[in-house]
Amino acid sequence: MLRGALLPLALLCATARGEQPAWPWEALSLRGDTDCPEEAPLPADAPLKEDTVARETPPTRHPWRALAEVTAINLTVWTYNRTVGGKDFARVDLHTWKDNLRTGFVWDGDGFSENQFAHPYHGNFYFTAARDNGFSYVGALPFTLLGSLQWELFGENLPPSLNDLINTTLGGAAMGEALYRLSSMVLDTEASGRRRFVRELGAGLISPLRGFNRVLRGDVSRREPTPPSWTPDSFASWGTVGYLKLGDGESLAWGEDQFFAEFSLRYGDAFHGEHHRPFDAFEARVQFTTQEHNLVSHARLLGLLVAKPLLRTERDELRLGVLQQMSYVDTFAYELGGQSLDVGLLHRRQLSSSSTLKTMLLLDGALLTGISSEHSGTEGRNYDYGSGGGLQLQAVYARDNWDIVTLEAGLSRILVLDGSSGSHQVRTGQLQVDAPLYRWLGLGGEVNFYQRHSRFGAFPDVRKDTYQLRVFLSVH
Repeated sequence: MLRGALLPLALLCATARGEQPAWPWEALSLRGDTDCPEEAPLPADAPLKEDTVARETPPTRHPWRALAEVTAINLTVWTYNRTVGGKDFARVDLHTWKDNLRTGFVWDGDGFSENQFAHPYHGNFYFTAARDNGFSYVGALPFTLLGSLQWELFGENLPPSLNDLINTTLGGAAMGEALYRLSSMVLDTEASGRRRFVRELGAGLISPLRGFNRVLRGDVSRREPTPPSWTPDSFASWGTVGYLKLGDGESLAWGEDQFFAEFSLRYGDAFHGEHHRPFDAFEARVQFTTQEHNLVSHARLLGLLVAKPLLRTERDELRLGVLQQMSYVDTFAYELGGQSLDVGLLHRRQLSSSSTLKTMLLLDGALLTGISSEHSGTEGRNYDYGSGGGLQLQAVYARDNWDIVTLEAGLSRILVLDGSSGSHQVRTGQLQVDAPLYRWLGLGGEVNFYQRHSRFGAFPDVRKDTYQLRVFLSVH
């Protein structure tokens, strides 16, 4: 079971190192870890991906096939809900469709994890249907929106949900593009035999719809050159496991004792090199925690959409970037997460041949955020929906691909769109130290805090402080 769960990760890391594992256990034992060191830096004047991208033949677009797959996804899910699941909301007919079209979009009262995590994951299937039929990131967005519209209007007898439409479309695009690129890393279309089988299986586990399509098209056995753009300029992954104490408005001495495991990866480098397409560089992390009502307690995906160089010297590189972010925090202490577009400065300072200092300052445009609220005003929901803006700061001191010290701070103001009338001001901070211990093992600790000041129109203000302490072992 453990080896099966680690197969996609092991294949990603082996691929980034240029190795060719034949069986899953060979991938896991190549170095005994999941470290994927960054490739040696190229000279400043060396072309990175520009010529490679230009040489590749653009894929043929199949809009009708993409539309058919998006519709088939909804029909499959609806059929399951209606027959196997026996869900009342799946009992639709012409009358419910007419009612939905007449009612228009509303805000629903579903749980936080369903709205903020499950819906983006569902949307990634719509996105992949278009992406795997020749469309770019931008070209796949309308199909993702269309799939969500189909479901909201015709897949349920409940009024269509505005928050579902936004989360499914934007979160689905971000998650879908990241998973599509990670599955590309695993694939090797020049391989054959058992090596080819393992890689096709690993890619299918990462991006199931793409794997299904490859079987239908016969791509799983077709030998052809692997597109160079499937391999990023750099890739790194690492995991942590340890103990945490979460204090909900009280001293950490009285906080909740938990254990956690977290997996993080960095695809490409948002601070360095050429970028031609959205998500040529992105970072992702997901944390699994015990004693929470949901297995996933933290997740974040931050992808670079556009980058414009402002300064480049032998040691410094400064650029203006536009990024897309999907964030998710769901603990017993608080809930916070949503979809945002960020604009800001990304600076990279080469301190020595192996150490760098990376700093990012972003203006955060929160398109839709879910945030804990004592007075949500919506039945079945303990959080508000809102939009707003803020600032995010991140500074990382790294040696090679090992982030030794990480400092993050954020300040945002969320104006409530649905729920309690009012606004929420949020401050977050995190300081993490992950020191090399022996070879690919590290020992680290982290402290972070979350502070919310909520101003309600009809209720007294609420101030809430939450602190967390983590101690962990890391594997790089």
